Amino acid sequence: MLTLGAFAQTKTITGTVKNKADGIPIPGITITLDGTFKGSVSDLDGKYSISASTGDVLTFSYLGFATSKVKVTANSSTINVGMSEELNTLNEVVVMGSTIRTTRKEMGNAVTSIKSSDLVKTQPNGLASALQGKIAGAQITQNSGDPSGGFSIKLRGTSSILGGSDPLYVIDGVVISNSSANISNPEIGGNTNLVIGQNRTSDINPNDIESVEVLNGGAAAAIYGSRAANGVVIISTKKGKAGKDSYTFSTSLVVNSLRKKLDVNLVNKQFEIPAASGALFPITGFPASSATTVPVSRGLNQAGVPQGLTNMDTRLKNVTRYDFQDDIFTTGIGTDTYFSVAGGNTNTKYFASVGYLENGGIVKNTDFKRLGLNLKVQNKINEKLSASFGVNYVTSRSEDKPDGNVFYSPMNSSTINNNIYDISTRDGNGNLLAVDPGRVNPLSVIETFKFGQQTDRVIANVLLNYKPFKNFNADFIVGLDNFNQKGFGFIPRFPYAPVNVGTYNDGFVSETDNKVYQLNNDLNLRYVWNISKDFTATTYAGYNVQYYRDKLFSVQGRDLKPFIENINAANTIIGGSASSAETNYNLWGVYLQETFGYKNKLFVTAAIRQDASTIFSADVRRQIYPKVSGSYVLSSEEFMKDSKVSTARLRASWGESGNLTAIGAYSRFTNYSTGNLFGQTSFTLAGNSRGNLGLIPERNVSYEVGADFGFFNDRLTLSGTYYKADIKDLLLRVQAAPSTGATSSIENLGEMTNKGLEFTVKGIVVKSEDFNVEIYGNMSRNRNEVTKLNQPFFLLDSNPAGAPIAVQLNRPVGTYFGSYYARNPDGSLLLMPDGLPQTERGNTATGVIQRNANGQPFGDVLNKEIGDPNPDFIYAFGTNVNYKKWGLSVLLDGVSGGDIWDADYRTRQGTGAGQLVAQELRGELPRGYVYSIYNIQEFRIVDGSYLKLREVSINYSFGKMNNFFEDFTINLSGRNLYSWDKFTSYDPEVNSGGQSAVARYNFGTIPIPRTVALALKFKF
Repeated sequence: MLTLGAFAQTKTITGTVKNKADGIPIPGITITLDGTFKGSVSDLDGKYSISASTGDVLTFSYLGFATSKVKVTANSSTINVGMSEELNTLNEVVVMGSTIRTTRKEMGNAVTSIKSSDLVKTQPNGLASALQGKIAGAQITQNSGDPSGGFSIKLRGTSSILGGSDPLYVIDGVVISNSSANISNPEIGGNTNLVIGQNRTSDINPNDIESVEVLNGGAAAAIYGSRAANGVVIISTKKGKAGKDSYTFSTSLVVNSLRKKLDVNLVNKQFEIPAASGALFPITGFPASSATTVPVSRGLNQAGVPQGLTNMDTRLKNVTRYDFQDDIFTTGIGTDTYFSVAGGNTNTKYFASVGYLENGGIVKNTDFKRLGLNLKVQNKINEKLSASFGVNYVTSRSEDKPDGNVFYSPMNSSTINNNIYDISTRDGNGNLLAVDPGRVNPLSVIETFKFGQQTDRVIANVLLNYKPFKNFNADFIVGLDNFNQKGFGFIPRFPYAPVNVGTYNDGFVSETDNKVYQLNNDLNLRYVWNISKDFTATTYAGYNVQYYRDKLFSVQGRDLKPFIENINAANTIIGGSASSAETNYNLWGVYLQETFGYKNKLFVTAAIRQDASTIFSADVRRQIYPKVSGSYVLSSEEFMKDSKVSTARLRASWGESGNLTAIGAYSRFTNYSTGNLFGQTSFTLAGNSRGNLGLIPERNVSYEVGADFGFFNDRLTLSGTYYKADIKDLLLRVQAAPSTGATSSIENLGEMTNKGLEFTVKGIVVKSEDFNVEIYGNMSRNRNEVTKLNQPFFLLDSNPAGAPIAVQLNRPVGTYFGSYYARNPDGSLLLMPDGLPQTERGNTATGVIQRNANGQPFGDVLNKEIGDPNPDFIYAFGTNVNYKKWGLSVLLDGVSGGDIWDADYRTRQGTGAGQLVAQELRGELPRGYVYSIYNIQEFRIVDGSYLKLREVSINYSFGKMNNFFEDFTINLSGRNLYSWDKFTSYDPEVNSGGQSAVARYNFGTIPIPRTVALALKFKF
C-alpha cells in the first residue's frame, strides 16, 4: 500500500520548452496530461509548471510544431523539451466550413491560409486592407479613401454581370453580411451596385482574428453550394487557452495624409470668353469676333465639311489661380486601442476583448469611429459533449461627405470649378461666396454638409460538439448576424447664387433606416473509418439553413426650414423618395462528402449537395452541386526519399457552385408601382420590367489542377494552379417585346468563362538563432471572356461618369466601347488642317472608316472597343527579416494592365484646372487642343497599372521587462507609402464603380491616404 501510494503521489513538474533548431524558448505551448482535464501553457520564456504523477504522459503541442509526448518517471521533477518545427505545410489543418476541418494534403484545391501575425503588422483598420497582397488570385481594391474604407474582393475574376463578385464571408461558423447598402447618399439612386462607401467588413477588428482561410475555387462547393461561386473567406477568431491568464494591451497613433498631390494649372492666364458665360468651361471654342459666320465646331462646319477649329480666340487675360487641394485635404489623426484577456483550464476557456478605433480622414471634417466588445467561452461539459458561445458587439459612426458619383462631393465640387476663385473668401457675414455659375463652392461641402451613418451590430454563435463514440463527432451551430444602420444627409441652403436645382440650392435632408437580420443553422457530422492499415474513409454529412430579413425605409426632402437638420426641416418631401422595402428569403441545403485515403498519400473526395432558395420559384429552386477532387503526395513514395525535394504534391478538382446575388428576392415576379391618374389609383410596372418565374441561379462549373513543392526541408516552397471556370445560366436584362407591356425582363441567357494561373513562392533564406530572413511572393493571371449572349453587344446601365461599359460576345466583360481618335495607317494621329486631333468618323452601320478627297474623316462618329479594365496580371512580393529583437516586414503589390475611365482628368481640362490647359495657355499645345479632344471618349482611357509599397513595418521587442510585463514591443509602420504608376489622377486603385462586378472608373472618389502608425504593445 505504501508503495502504491508513493507511486501515485502527485508532484509538480517544471521545465522549459525550446525550439530544437535554434534553442529559442517557445511561448504558448499547450501541455496536457493525457486522459485528464489538466493542462498548462508555457510563458513567454518557454517555462511551464504542471501537476502530474509518475507514469503520467505529458503532451506538448503547438501549431507549426510536431507534437511531443514525454512520460513522467519517478525521478522526474524537471522536464525540458525541444520541439521540432513542422515545416511541412501539407500537415496544416485547414478550416473548410463552419466547423469542418481537414489537412491540406487531403485537399484537391488551392487554399490560402493567413495567420494573425501577418494581418496586423501595419495596424490596418479593417479585414480587407489586412488581406491586400497576401492572396494569390485575389484582386482586392480599396474603392475609396474614406476613413471607413470601402473594399471589394474579387477571386479569380468577374463571375456575374447583374450581381456582385464579392466572396462569402464566414466568421466562426456565422455566415455574415458584407452589405454595401447606400444609406448615407440615397439621393444618388440608379445602379445600387455603384456604392463606394463602407461595407460591413469594416466592423471586423483584425486584432480579434486568429486566422483566415481563403477558398478560391470549388473547395467549399459541398459546404456552401449556391453561395460559393465567388469563393469563401473563412475567419477564425481568437480563443482562450488553458493555463495562466494572459493579457494584451496595445495602442497606436495613426496619421493619414494625402499620398500624391496633383499638378494643376497655376498659369495665371485665361482665354477671353464672353462675359455671359462666366468662367464655366473656358476651353470652349468661342469665335474670335462677332463677325465670324462659321461657328466653331469639332472637325465639321455647318455643311459637314471637315475644316478644323476655326477662328478660336487666342487673346489672354490675367487671372489668379488657386490650388483647391490645400483647402480640401488635411492630415487625419486617429488612434487604435485594444485590450484582451485569455485564460482558463482544460474544462473552461475564455477570451474577451475590447477595441476602440478612431480614424481621421484626409478630407476635412470626416472620420470613422468603431467600438467593439468580443467574448468567447468554451466549456468541456464531459468527455463526450462540449459547448462554446461567442458574441461580438460593434457600434460605429462615420462622419462622411458625399463620396463620388455626385457633383457636390468634395472632389467633384473642386474638379468642376475653374480654379480662378479663392474659395475661402467670405462676405461680411462670414458666408462663403459663389464660384462658377450653378456650381457649389467646395468649402461649402467641407464645412456645412453632414452625411454619415450609425451602425449597431451583433454577431453571435452557439456551438455544440458531441462525440458519442470514437472517430465520430457531430457539430451543431446557430449563428446570428444582426445590424441596424441609420443614415443621414444634410445640405443647408446655400448663401450664394446661382446653384443648380439638381444640387439642392434650397437645401436637402435625408434619413434612412436599414435593419438586417440573418440567421444560419448548421449541422455537420464526421466519421473516420480506418478500413485497414492502408485505407481510411472520412464521411461528412449535414445540412445548412439560412434565414435573411431586411427592412429599409428612406425619405428625402428639400426647401429647408432654418436651424433644423433632420427630416422635419423639409417643406417639400421629394416625390418618390419616401419608400419602404422589405426583403425576406430562406435558403437550405443538405450535403454528403466522402474522402478516401490510401497510405496517407493518396486522397480522393466526392461530394454532392442539394440547395434550395425562395428567391426562385418552387419548381426550379432545388439545385444539385457535385464535386470531385484528388490529391497525391508524391513525396511519400520510396523513390522520393533521397531526393532534395522534401514535399511534392499533385492535386486536381472539379465542382459546381451557385450565385444568388444577381437578382433580388422578388425579381422573378412582375412588380407594380402605384400612382394617381385623374384622381384614381393607378398601377404601373415597376421599372417597366416583366417578371420571369423560370429564373434559376447562375452556375459556376470549374476545375483546377495544381502542384505544391518543397525543397530543403520545405525552406523553399512553390505552388502553382491552373483553373477554368465556366459560368452558365448568366442572368441578363433583355429587351422585352412591346406586346408584353414592358420594356425589359431578366432571363438566363448568357455564359462567361474565367481561366488563369496562380503562383506562390516562399523561401527561408537565412535561419539562425539571431538572424532570420524570409521572402515570399505571389502572382496570378485571369482571362475573362463572354462566350454566349442573346445579342453581340450591349451597354450596361448608365453611370454618373458616363463610362460606356459594354458586354461583348467573345470579349472580356466590362470593356469600354466609345468614340476614338482618327489615325493614319501607321497608327499616328490624323490631324485636322490646323494640326488638332479629331474623332474618327465613317459609316455606323458597317463600322467602315470614311475619308474625303483631302484624306479627312467624314460621316458619323464611330465607336469601337477603346479599353479593357481587366488586369493582365496581379502580383505581390515581400520579406520578413528578424535580427535578435528587431523585426522588419516589407510588402509590395501591384497590378499590370487594366484600363481606367478617368472622368476627373478630362473634367479638369474642361474647367481650366488641368495641365493640358496650362500647356495650351503657354503655347506648348495649339489653341483648341483641349476642345478638340474633349468629347473623344478614348481621351478618358488611361493605364491603371501600378506597383505600391503597400506595407512597411519595423518593430523592436524588449522581451520580459520585469515580473509584471512579459513583453513590450514598439512598432513603426506605414501603409500605401508610395505608388509607381502613370495614372492621370490620384490613385489607380480607387473605383467609383464600388461594389459593381464590372464597372471601373474614377469620378470624384476620395484618394487612398498614406498611413503611418506608431504602436505600443504590452503582454502581461
